[in-house]
Amino acid sequence: MNDPEKKVNNGNPEFADSVFGLSADDIVKEKRRKSPLDFLLDHMRTVVLIVCGAVLIWSFQYIVKSLIHYRKANDSYGQIGDIIKGDGGADIMLPSAVSPASPDYNSCKKLSQDDLDSIIKPTPVDPEYERIKNKLYSFKEQYPDLYGWIILENTKINYPIMQTDNNEYYLRHGYDGKSLMSGSIFADYRCEKKLTDNRNLILYGHHMSTSSLGSMFQSLDNYLDENFFRNNNEIKIYTLDGAYTYKVFSVYVTDKYYPYITTYFPDEDSFVSFAERIAANSVHKADFKVGAGDSILTLSTCNNRSEDGRLAVHAVLVKDSK
Repeated sequence: MNDPEKKVNNGNPEFADSVFGLSADDIVKEKRRKSPLDFLLDHMRTVVLIVCGAVLIWSFQYIVKSLIHYRKANDSYGQIGDIIKGDGGADIMLPSAVSPASPDYNSCKKLSQDDLDSIIKPTPVDPEYERIKNKLYSFKEQYPDLYGWIILENTKINYPIMQTDNNEYYLRHGYDGKSLMSGSIFADYRCEKKLTDNRNLILYGHHMSTSSLGSMFQSLDNYLDENFFRNNNEIKIYTLDGAYTYKVFSVYVTDKYYPYITTYFPDEDSFVSFAERIAANSVHKADFKVGAGDSILTLSTCNNRSEDGRLAVHAVLVKDSK
């Protein structure tokens, strides 16, 4: 066979020595100049890394901030959760007597026993409501925007109801006026102060993604379950005017543009039409009807499936104790 080294040596010995003395490190590869596309791709990679880093930092801050707010809400509402709930008691009868300090005391002494019996009549008093009313008075002295109190059994809904002259403030403030992501349960500013003067009393509350005491109206999701809808359909509301019981007849998912928060009805026919419409919307059908002469309670919260989504729960007033 021919020896390539011998052929090279027969030519130029110096060249041969330089060729056979080369190593891989001695061979310099010419760098390819970057094209505009390469610069663009490098720039895009840098931007993506910066954006991903920013999103990661923002997400971490959001999670921490949310946990802090949930803790604040849990602490805030945990302090007042037992204010309304307590041991009940049977109704008692207290006499409406006239004290010696009253201007009518002397005139009363001149009356016969039959006259006194006709004037001094026993007055029925619900000791449980009197206890609650005293608590509400004390609470309202501290927080003048108090409207009432709402309780739904077998849920975490046990909150004060606030009301002011707009529907924005209590979205981001607790009952104590402090900034709070969970906000408060609050009545629509258009609603009358006296509960029974409303044909449609509207209450709003956030749908917080937490199981804590500050979850607000999250528990309304339970009404989408038919078993819960039929077995937990009483809503209690307490105000300084009385204790009221509502019975749920409709629940459905809608959006903020649907007119389910109507407060004004020009006549009874318009109210009946409204009641029939919202009853027909329900995912579960109630075994009773709402009609002329009734009063409705509407609970509204966000539906997290869409930005404009809403969950509406409607109940009719079935009992009031004043």
